[in-house]
Amino acid sequence: MSDLLGLGVADGESRWIGVRRHQAGLVIAGAGLVGEWLTQVHGALIELVVGVALLSCATPTRDGLTVGERVRVGVDFVVRSRWTSIQATKSGEVVTIVAHGAAIVRGFELEHRGRLDLSGRDQQNSQALTEFADALATSDDTRHFSLHVRTSPNDVATLLAVPVDVSAPLGWRENGALALDAATAGGGAGVAWLLERWTYVRDARGVTRVLRVRDFSAVPDGRALLERLQFASPTLDVVVHVDVVGGVRAHRLAARAVHRVGSDDVTSRAAGFRRTAQSTRTLERLRQRESMVVEGTALLRIAVFVVVRAASPQMLRRDVKAVTRSAFESGLRCEPGFGRQAPWYRAQLPGAPGW
Repeated sequence: MSDLLGLGVADGESRWIGVRRHQAGLVIAGAGLVGEWLTQVHGALIELVVGVALLSCATPTRDGLTVGERVRVGVDFVVRSRWTSIQATKSGEVVTIVAHGAAIVRGFELEHRGRLDLSGRDQQNSQALTEFADALATSDDTRHFSLHVRTSPNDVATLLAVPVDVSAPLGWRENGALALDAATAGGGAGVAWLLERWTYVRDARGVTRVLRVRDFSAVPDGRALLERLQFASPTLDVVVHVDVVGGVRAHRLAARAVHRVGSDDVTSRAAGFRRTAQSTRTLERLRQRESMVVEGTALLRIAVFVVVRAASPQMLRRDVKAVTRSAFESGLRCEPGFGRQAPWYRAQLPGAPGW
């Protein structure tokens, strides 16, 4: 949807007068408590303490999270169990995955035919997936599918996981075993257990780190977004999860985004802030997206995960550094996922049973 203006910052990163909305709420509440304590003759000390704590929680950190978000992640990590179970079963070509939630999917493997970049089939496959998403958008319900590029030292396999009532585009052959393999990291049907640590999860075959691509806006125009990242390690998966928003809801969300950004822009100028090139570009992009949704283009919500596997924590740290460096050089920004490895591992599974 960004063919004309290029990729931008995700809607989840939207800002109100220069700050994220939860930051604005924390700053307003904290400043109010501190101001009330200062104006009272014998103000309660608890008001000052809580006000300063709220202001501190609104402070951003290096990886994009605020201090408050980091505290919440730490608390969640401490209180939840260190052990996570993933159960996968296969009936015919239908795979059922239970991990926090349940997902039932059909798996399709891409039919690789030599050098895709020379044959032109990569563009054909991309166009087929675009038309596939547009077709799903005709439903009133949100539909979900995921693309898994699984890299090993000996081979590369591409999996498309779709709902059971949906067939894949041309060029894909049904392969439930590959979906089962992606769900259990090669462990086959049954129950797999994960032990979560702060920076990775461990299973019977080794250790795994899940990164999330947070921002694509710095990728140069005309360059494939994830191409270079796939070669950063011989043992990684690049996973793209796609929610196809239903037609009526897509129209409403697209129109609401234009109204929100336009209203924020008016408010910012009324408060004395000048209109920046970034805000102008964002508003144009959202208007473009609204027009394309009205014309029948699918509105997608996308999450991109990079799953790095290794035999030991030392090898994992080395590979993660290489992947992070490759992502940075490609214009991508990755979140490290400290304290969120088990939830992110469940979220990247076919069918997203952890969502």
